[in-house]
Amino acid sequence: MSHYRLRAGLRAPLFLHVTLRVMTGVVLLQFTLQGYAQAPAPLPANAQANSNTVLLPDRGNVTVLKLDDQLRTGVPIDDSKALTFTSSDVIEGVVDRKMKLKGRAQMRRNGGVIKADEIIYDPDTDIADLIGNAELTKGNTTFKGPTAQFKVDAREGEMETPTYELRDTRGNGSAKKLTIENSDIFVFDKATYTTCTPQNMDWYFSASTLEIDNEQKEMVGTHGVMRFFDVPIAYVPYFTAPTSNQRRTGILAPVVGYNSNNGFDATQPYYVNIAPNRDLLILPRYMSERGLQVGTNYRFLDSKYSGTLAGDYLAHDNKTGTDRWRYDWQQRQVFSGGVAPGGIPMPGSWSGYANMSRVSDNLYPTDFSQSIAGAVTSQFRQEVGTTKGLTGSLSNWNVSARALTFQTLQPDPTTTVQAPYNILPNITAAYNNRLTPAVADTSGKYVTLPTGPATTFSADYTRFSYNIGGNLAATAPGVYSQADRTVIKGAMALPQITPGYYITPKVSFQSNMYNATPFTATGAPVAQGFTIPTFSLDSGLAFERDAAELKGFYGRDMLLTMEPRALYVYTPFQSQAQTPLFDTADAGFGISQIFSENTFIGNDRIADNNAATLGLTSRMIEANTGAERANVTLAQKQQFTGQRVGLNGTIANPTTYSDTLGSGSVRLLGNFSADIFGQYNTQLNRFVQSTVGGSWRPTQGRSLNFGYRNVWSPPVQASIQNNQAFVPAATTTDQYNISGQWPITREVSVLGRWGYDALTTKTLNSLLALEWSRDCWTFRGAYSQVLNTSQISTTQVLFQIEFRGFGSAGSNPVDIMRLNVPGYMPTSKPIPPSTYENYQ
Repeated sequence: MSHYRLRAGLRAPLFLHVTLRVMTGVVLLQFTLQGYAQAPAPLPANAQANSNTVLLPDRGNVTVLKLDDQLRTGVPIDDSKALTFTSSDVIEGVVDRKMKLKGRAQMRRNGGVIKADEIIYDPDTDIADLIGNAELTKGNTTFKGPTAQFKVDAREGEMETPTYELRDTRGNGSAKKLTIENSDIFVFDKATYTTCTPQNMDWYFSASTLEIDNEQKEMVGTHGVMRFFDVPIAYVPYFTAPTSNQRRTGILAPVVGYNSNNGFDATQPYYVNIAPNRDLLILPRYMSERGLQVGTNYRFLDSKYSGTLAGDYLAHDNKTGTDRWRYDWQQRQVFSGGVAPGGIPMPGSWSGYANMSRVSDNLYPTDFSQSIAGAVTSQFRQEVGTTKGLTGSLSNWNVSARALTFQTLQPDPTTTVQAPYNILPNITAAYNNRLTPAVADTSGKYVTLPTGPATTFSADYTRFSYNIGGNLAATAPGVYSQADRTVIKGAMALPQITPGYYITPKVSFQSNMYNATPFTATGAPVAQGFTIPTFSLDSGLAFERDAAELKGFYGRDMLLTMEPRALYVYTPFQSQAQTPLFDTADAGFGISQIFSENTFIGNDRIADNNAATLGLTSRMIEANTGAERANVTLAQKQQFTGQRVGLNGTIANPTTYSDTLGSGSVRLLGNFSADIFGQYNTQLNRFVQSTVGGSWRPTQGRSLNFGYRNVWSPPVQASIQNNQAFVPAATTTDQYNISGQWPITREVSVLGRWGYDALTTKTLNSLLALEWSRDCWTFRGAYSQVLNTSQISTTQVLFQIEFRGFGSAGSNPVDIMRLNVPGYMPTSKPIPPSTYENYQ
């Protein structure tokens, strides 16, 4: 490894390169400063300071507009203070009397422009007659017609047979007549509206009258007819629509589709814009097989609180004959103290939260959810909590409290879902002497961590409660109906961290005390607590070298790193066979878990350890940007004595072997990426975990993805105390996934996904979708099939026609496409107009 170098405070080649540049820059700076220090040439004597005009001596006493080097958006000027500018090839008439502007005639005032072949303006009547190629532009709105008449000061006028363009929405159209009531309100007779180009009028909306209000950003019309390829598809006697992306109260596009569980499924959303920080969505939903459901979604936001309140109610389900409902309330609030950007409570503040959701029955998500993730949800929680950061001499302390109950659903009669214990309540006090955030060093390139010992301490009290007698069908998690648990933890570490190495010795302990009440008088032994110390020593090095041999492949400078890491953990054995399980599970075995001090997640188990974990990571990094192009990691834990503490009791014959872990990922140019993970068991001579995934995304709208996962689970010990039956070792996961998005023409793109379970020889989910995108509309159609439980599968047919810049009809399949196809990008992405797009 002599060609590798240990990282210093600054990387050696980069430091030398930057140093030479800085030294050269300092020398040249002396000459540069002298050049820039020269005063600009003095203005002519007749130039006025802070003026918008400059008198040019070589052209006489002529006032011209001063040129600017860029377009600027200034403070709006009141009409009464704005000046009027005119220009044309020929000017006839008398000043302050009727005048004629001929040939490329223009009049400009306060951001508004009128143009024509000829403009006749009478200051006495304030009327300007536009003859030939009349044009009016105000902001991002333009009107054109053969003739027009305007009152310049009043901003009123008329135009015959106009065409218009609204650049905010890419909308355009024509009308029989335009009446301008003021600078922001335009009224059309016999008007059309579309976002298609004039050469490709695939769809358009016609109305008897159409009023566009630029100030309110809305469009109001009567007797509107929607035509698609000249075929009428919708009629409304009266309508309003926004002309920008601002929120407005009104009817949204309907959502229509077919579901094998519900039949014909249609939702008509109605949006209520209550205030800038509050809104309400009303969702009446009709299902031909079930009936009428009403849903709502209320959102609120303030400087110190935010949240949502949602729910659905079906008064009578035609299939089940019962009432079906759901509610969901989520809120975060700061009661006192400051709030940092992003809504994060400041140190010393008092905050709280609520997360309450519940449904009427076991099959509610399966029957009514409109997403795959929601359809397979089997647990809903009802949780409230609060946290207070102390101040003054106790500023390193935080106290918190919460209460939590669960609703566990049983949608599959062949598979029982275990319900956890309810937490009523949980109270925690925690101390941390490292609350001061890390700060950047003087160069701004590195982060300086606080020095000195790192000390933490916490005390946690939890009351677990479970109605075992009323929940036997839901598989009780233990034989205790109620238990009080007190957990005290403490740790002291002395980290020494530099850019080239780190070493962190640490001493910690955990003490558990229980007071548990069995469901029956003789149903379980007395719950046993424990007090267990732990010592750990974590260390690592970081080497790097220039990878000149990779520059020809990547076309840029690359660095290769080598980062060995070693972790030693010693925790003495103490039997926990009589210690119950309330919120603890096996942490699994992965790259992050192998470098942990405890192999369990939760507070009810502390694994005995006398083991050293060795690992090596190598990365390939772009030298200039720091982007990681590839990494490889190998790690193995060497146990000097076998682990005896198990999740459900003491392990009778522990072994000292440990699996070998390996992972790798690569991100090549051309947007190809691949990831692999493997866990190899040397005793069984087999892989017990393996995951392979890859994707290729050459351009936007093109992606191919592949994934495979196989998991072998070791046997699970039986435990009467934890209501756990013996589970033999078996392969529990063997699944394949293939998905992708690819265009087959310039306008048509196809999407697909196939998920297969080799253990049950069943298709888990499948999707076939199509997107047909034109310049002003997009059609999306999708066929989806999902295996919700072993006995229930859901088939959906979704379709949507989106009229760009106007609205859509049908059920939006974009969410299901994005969920099923990683890297999916909708083909229709409107381009927002530039502030200076219509600069005149």
